[in-house]
Amino acid sequence: MTNTSARDYVESYVKEDDYLVQEQPRYDPTKPVSQLNTTPLEQEPEAEPAQASEHYKVHLPTQNPIPSTTTNTTYSNETPTTTTTTEPQIQWAARDFKEQRNEIHETALTVCADLHESLFTCFKDGSWWDKAKMCEEQKQTFWKCYNTQKRFLKDVNYKGPVTTEQEDNRILAEAYKLRKKLDKE
Repeated sequence: MTNTSARDYVESYVKEDDYLVQEQPRYDPTKPVSQLNTTPLEQEPEAEPAQASEHYKVHLPTQNPIPSTTTNTTYSNETPTTTTTTEPQIQWAARDFKEQRNEIHETALTVCADLHESLFTCFKDGSWWDKAKMCEEQKQTFWKCYNTQKRFLKDVNYKGPVTTEQEDNRILAEAYKLRKKLDKE
């Protein structure tokens, strides 16, 4: 076995008449570099615009889907006909569900505000016995009032998508009547 280097092996493998040797580019520093052809491209004559096809004429004209209060004139084959349409009253389809839920929560807290305050006062300044019992009596009265109010307001759709401000005020008055009824019990 002879000690030959990798270079010797490659040179013995690649012969002088091999394709890679023949196609290898040769650099001659004395030969001038050929300049690239930098002449500007001739302006191509603009193509004539394509003849617009007639297929666009078969489509109907765009119509506004929202009726207006003004007089609409529609043309049929021979005679123009005038029709008047009235615009329907726009109502919001729904208030945001989260907004309604927050309004119910805030209103229930407002109606039961004095009970909520007594619960916090108990936790803050109550006797050691009340604190040891976790202000159970105040907590039960507040949560009973709050949950009853919340359920009532939700059932009558307070601040709902179709209720008006007058209806909401009437519902609020009924909520305060319910609170007075709960206090009597």
